[in-house]
Amino acid sequence: MVCLVVPIASTVLFIKYQKKQVKRAVKWHLIAQTDRQELVLLKFTESQKQSELNWKHAKEFEYQEQMYDIVETATKGDTTFYWCWWDHEETKLNKQLIQLVDLAWGNYPRNQDQNKRLIQFFKSIYFSETKTALKFYLQTKLAKPEFKDKSYKFLMGAPLVPPPESFA
Repeated sequence: MVCLVVPIASTVLFIKYQKKQVKRAVKWHLIAQTDRQELVLLKFTESQKQSELNWKHAKEFEYQEQMYDIVETATKGDTTFYWCWWDHEETKLNKQLIQLVDLAWGNYPRNQDQNKRLIQFFKSIYFSETKTALKFYLQTKLAKPEFKDKSYKFLMGAPLVPPPESFA
């Protein structure tokens, strides 16, 4: 069991570590260069912010399966404008992490089909032969013999009444 869990767990931890490193690199990049041509402008109403954005923390959110880091915010009326850094690296790592978790839990569509075939294969090997062998054993060894000839009834009949007297 350990041999199965350790590789998956270590890979998940490694991807999370890489994700943290990418976040740090992006922050340093944003501090060094905040040219508006590199940023993406996203605008949302208050209800859209609540329903469409998956907030990671105050300066980072996920929108349409893409990660964004907020560089600047402006509000006009009921609309909020976000100038964001589109974080391609973190988006890619998130997708890899989701695929890895799906693979580990058997939710990956390709693996589900393979798992079904593998289970069916093992069932056909072990269970069908076991059922046949058990059925044969029960029929030959454990089944009570049926006496069709009435001359053998005395072997299976009730004891003689009264019992014979003992000579003492």
